[in-house]
Amino acid sequence: MSNLMLGCEWPPIVDTRNIKLSAVLNMKQLFIPVEFDAEVDLMGSPFPGRMFYNNNAPCCVISMQANVSRKLEYIEQGHIINITDADVKAEWKRQSGGSGGLYMLNAYNEWRQTGWDITNGKLNAAKTKGCWHKFFPKPVPVSTVQHLDIHAFAALDDPDELRASIYYLHNGECAVMLYQKDIDQFNAGEPWHLTGDDGEKVGGHALDVPSFHADGSFDDWSWGKRQPMDEAWFMARKYDIFAAVDNRDNFKVNNPTDYEKFEALLNEIVSS
Repeated sequence: MSNLMLGCEWPPIVDTRNIKLSAVLNMKQLFIPVEFDAEVDLMGSPFPGRMFYNNNAPCCVISMQANVSRKLEYIEQGHIINITDADVKAEWKRQSGGSGGLYMLNAYNEWRQTGWDITNGKLNAAKTKGCWHKFFPKPVPVSTVQHLDIHAFAALDDPDELRASIYYLHNGECAVMLYQKDIDQFNAGEPWHLTGDDGEKVGGHALDVPSFHADGSFDDWSWGKRQPMDEAWFMARKYDIFAAVDNRDNFKVNNPTDYEKFEALLNEIVSS
């Protein structure tokens, strides 16, 4: 498991002030398709798989955040932003001090209140002319930095709310407790499913969940690839579920929520 780092802290932090998706979304009145892929919906195919430094450090919470940011920013910018491993490493180190994992709730609060900077992988390198480059060092490229944050986030309770979040908000995230059987299934290219023989508990892991299927299963981004998980496994392993709300105008226009109630709850939290 040397290249599969775990880093989502357990037990989860519980804050009763968290906005519940169920408080602002009327599940009984929602249309939710039997299957949906948020990334395919945006660009016609799944986004490219990225490890986001999670083979080197227990930064899965920020790696998950990077995957989600790609979707949210695709909606706003119209293309996949190039978040780098160095960006993820820097944000993980900023929040963790360079060792250990993160709590999902703390990371979401940081994402909303402080945000994080990415280089976007673009370099504005000054040009050197003629033979002068033989005598002088090349100019240090200047990164094109973007500052990313979210407007708010909501806590989810069950698989149906996760499906609603994926469909209406184009994102849903969860923390799961992994056992040795789950690592074995991942390494063998098998979907995550319960077998009754879990083996040793190995630690918490943060997942970005971009899609769900007619058979009730989900796909999640784990360690650079899409990993299927069935609903029974998800219910047995999950301990935190959240959804990010990136742009309040899109949230207001495109989603069947009680927007005024959502804003009132958010303002109450911010002012407390």
